[in-house]
Amino acid sequence: MSAPATWALVMNGTRARVLRGLEDGNGKDPIELLSRAPSTHLRDVMADKPGRSFASEGGGRRSAMELGSDPIRRDMQDFAGEVADLLETHRRAGDFQRLAIFADPHMLGILRAEFPATLWETVFLDMPMNIVSLPERALRERVLDYIHTKT
Repeated sequence: MSAPATWALVMNGTRARVLRGLEDGNGKDPIELLSRAPSTHLRDVMADKPGRSFASEGGGRRSAMELGSDPIRRDMQDFAGEVADLLETHRRAGDFQRLAIFADPHMLGILRAEFPATLWETVFLDMPMNIVSLPERALRERVLDYIHTKT
């Protein structure tokens, strides 16, 4: 009986890399995803003032309006949702049975909220670390080291 197919998700707030075929050590080319958010710097998002509103009573006083939510967190949640959809599609197709996650600690928390339960059932390792910018060979070696110590 062959080993179950193992994939690894390596991710931060703007970039995701999916390493495939880890059970044999060689693997296929990684899947690369980039956030579609035009800017994930808070200074850019908040550069435009949110505006002012008039009070409904009190002689027409004006007050500053607050931003409705954290725009960077919203971008990260959207990106995590895209990654979750992609992985869930591959899980349903039987492309992998086990998933290891290496994500920036903040993004790992967002992934926990965005992943469906069926996808979380495949997760056997989740590490709060941002290693997404490592070169391909070093990234694959680091991921395999953690996977082999876990199994």
